[in-house]
Amino acid sequence: MLLHPLLMPTFLFLILLFLSPAPLGAEPLEPLMKLAVVGFVFIYTFLLPAYFVYLLKRWGIIGSLKLENLKDRRIPYFVTAIIYTALGYFLYSKNSMLYPCGFVLWSIAAVILCVGIISLWWQISAHAAGVGGMLGALAGILVQFGEHNLFMPMLFLTILGGYVISARLALNAHTPAQVVAGFFLGLGLSLSAIQFLF
Repeated sequence: MLLHPLLMPTFLFLILLFLSPAPLGAEPLEPLMKLAVVGFVFIYTFLLPAYFVYLLKRWGIIGSLKLENLKDRRIPYFVTAIIYTALGYFLYSKNSMLYPCGFVLWSIAAVILCVGIISLWWQISAHAAGVGGMLGALAGILVQFGEHNLFMPMLFLTILGGYVISARLALNAHTPAQVVAGFFLGLGLSLSAIQFLF
């Protein structure tokens, strides 16, 4: 539950803003301002999409909050991608220091959009895509900017991500191909975004 796909952007911003703020242009920000940004990200990347999924379940549009079948996944993924894109634009447009934060959110939105498109036909793992996306972002920033503070969080996330992916397999929520595809989709898009945007 701690590594639910909707929580991963909050964890990513928490790590980057407090351990590696320079690449995000957030070095001059006071700790309270950094927490405000993380709180803002939490509200718009977790609470708002989660509430939307709850409403879909309440209205009978989806069958389960767990989004276990392909039909249930389509609307939530596409709406979530739109929310993330809008939040990225808001951060990008409101403060020039937060341009990189907007770009990071757009890269996350791209991963969600790709997962949504693939989910029209095949149940790719969103959990694995989220873990891969976080690792790709951290690894890309570590290598490109020499931010060695990110090594331990990256190592911890690798171990924790392995447990999450193993749990998805143990629950028969996905096949090995679906988790591998999800992981490399997230990893590849995040690494590409870091190289292109920074």
